[in-house]
Amino acid sequence: MNVPAPRETSPHPLPAVILVARREIVVRLRSRTFAAFTLVMAVLVVVGIVAASALNGPAAPAQAPTVRVGFAGGSQALEQSFESTAVLVGVEVSVSNVGDEAAGRAQLTAGSLDMLVTGSATTPAAAATDAVPAMAIIALDAAAQTARLNAAGLPPSTVTSVMAGVPVENVRLPAPSSPFEFTTNVFAALGVCITLFVTLAAYGQFVSQGVVEEKATRMMEILLASIRPSELLAGKVLGIGFVAMVQIAIVTAAALITVALTNGVSIPALGVGYVLAYVVWFVLGYLMYAMAFAAVAVLVSRPEEVAGATAPVAVAVAVPYLLMFVGLSDPTNPLIVVLSIVPPFSPILMTLRIAYGVAPLWQVLVAMALTIAAIVGTTWVAGRTYANSAMRFGARVRFLDALKVQERVR
Repeated sequence: MNVPAPRETSPHPLPAVILVARREIVVRLRSRTFAAFTLVMAVLVVVGIVAASALNGPAAPAQAPTVRVGFAGGSQALEQSFESTAVLVGVEVSVSNVGDEAAGRAQLTAGSLDMLVTGSATTPAAAATDAVPAMAIIALDAAAQTARLNAAGLPPSTVTSVMAGVPVENVRLPAPSSPFEFTTNVFAALGVCITLFVTLAAYGQFVSQGVVEEKATRMMEILLASIRPSELLAGKVLGIGFVAMVQIAIVTAAALITVALTNGVSIPALGVGYVLAYVVWFVLGYLMYAMAFAAVAVLVSRPEEVAGATAPVAVAVAVPYLLMFVGLSDPTNPLIVVLSIVPPFSPILMTLRIAYGVAPLWQVLVAMALTIAAIVGTTWVAGRTYANSAMRFGARVRFLDALKVQERVR
């Protein structure tokens, strides 16, 4: 049934949009669903971060045991050189004098010594347990070589020059991007993308359900007697979007606080800059998907028809979520790179690549520009279908018919 067009009584759309948005905000913030949904998401995020810290946090470095070394007889002349060399190679030693080889072996057998050095300074001999690190043996070898060079008559400066070690620069190789490694960034990327998907899908459905409920209860007739369909649509999307942002802010605060309190591990993908990028992509994704949900939901008049009408949009949200699992193992996969730039895949897939730190700035900016263009397009489509279908009750309106109808409801 077609209902006559309502009067236009709102020459300034902004106040009407604000009133509709305020109504959505007040109603939804007071609902138990919002409180329960927010609590569940916050708890899951906190538990996930704590689990990442427990599973992937760097273990406290084990205190290297002190190597107890006893010198007997002429080998005692090596003690000072041995200690100095041991410090250079990173071995902590404790040096003591023993009366003779027999006493030293007795201490070695009893476990009070880890290594016994006997003989002379130039021809030492050593006995050691399995617990002695190889670097301690190397330090003893260096001390003996120094003693031999001194015995050969070389000046101390020459001996020092000959025994000088070779400086070695530690070069860190980049981690391979293709093999799947359960690192903290993988954990964070998975959690962020799941949260983004759940929130986009849930609040997109809230928009569609709100539209259909207003049509089913004939509330839309009352509202459209005072405001334009475009104002009603904008107020609904903005109001529900504000509620979504409140929820995201609560969950984000819980995540940042948990990361700050969890000192056992650093999670770069949950830094403040990264989180702001995720919020931006949520806003872009929400506007794009919410307008799409509203555009198809307004075509039906009964709540039981919502799922069928919004199925194409729900699939458009689910496909990038499924592709995310491909990107988790290799975020540089060419397919993932290309799709992360193209709407409707970009909100989730670009977020994944940002979390990994492999998204160049130019790709992020191009993806944002294309997503904004998609938002403009879906807004235009939603405006047309909303204006042409909002007051049409009963049978489901065909999408193409809603776009082609020339009569405008002002």
